[in-house]
Amino acid sequence: METTTIVASVLGLISFLGVIFNWTVVIANRQITSSKHSFGILTAFQAFGDAIHSTIFFIFVCPTIYLNNEFLMNHLHYAGYWLMFGYELSTQSHLLISFNRFCAVFYPTKYSTIFSIRNTHCVATVLILLALTYTSADYFMGCTLNWYKEVFLFNFPPIEFCLIFVFYTDFCKFLLTILLIQTSTTSADARAAAQRSREMSFLKQTCAQGSIFTCELVTYFILSSMIKNKWLLFLCTSFAWVSVHSLDGFVTLMFNQDMQKFIMKSILRKLLRMTQLPKSTQIVKVVPELRTRRLRARQIITSEMTIIP
Repeated sequence: METTTIVASVLGLISFLGVIFNWTVVIANRQITSSKHSFGILTAFQAFGDAIHSTIFFIFVCPTIYLNNEFLMNHLHYAGYWLMFGYELSTQSHLLISFNRFCAVFYPTKYSTIFSIRNTHCVATVLILLALTYTSADYFMGCTLNWYKEVFLFNFPPIEFCLIFVFYTDFCKFLLTILLIQTSTTSADARAAAQRSREMSFLKQTCAQGSIFTCELVTYFILSSMIKNKWLLFLCTSFAWVSVHSLDGFVTLMFNQDMQKFIMKSILRKLLRMTQLPKSTQIVKVVPELRTRRLRARQIITSEMTIIP
């Protein structure tokens, strides 16, 4: 099997799982009434960013890698633009979610005012605009995210300006974001221990997602520079980058009990419909047979009545 086929298959499988997990979170958040609060709204925005990232990889990047078509390869920087947008949106949403949990634990009296539904929607809109602005700035300054098939990863051009710009705007920014997430969730964890289990599950979700992002940052920006083997480099960069967004949705589904109930109810409804469908078709088949039997019986009765003198 060719190396491009292996890379495309591995990334395709992981991104496919990310598509399922993250779009399930987005759809479930719109359907569940208990998610109509600030944490649920921010979780939906975070899952939306992850869903964009996984979907772009699954429907465009992986087929391009598999086909190894030069024309498509030359246009993968467009995919890189939206991949960076999804990454930005997801990471910044994580920071807001962490701050949300911090306020819920330490400032419960002011929480409803700070994170009202209106304020949350406004902040989320600003978040999208900032993600678009930063991604567009990268793109128009010539620091486009391109696919380098020799090492199986997306990277910025090897220009000194881009390397410095990306290091300070990407790595330092994301590392600071993740550290803030970990610090706030860890400090809030002890305070929330005496609170209800739902708040604890939200904190565990945020902490787990922050830990996964930290591992991805370390492998992508630090360990990758020390690795020369292309397969280890692939695991520390592209594999880690796609996996972190797929696991994001999985972690949300694992810790959110309301979403688990919603998914189970949806599955049960579909199973009931599948089991009821054959019965309905049987009824449809039986009804015409009963009608024909009744018509024959009437014909026999009328014929017998005409024979009787």
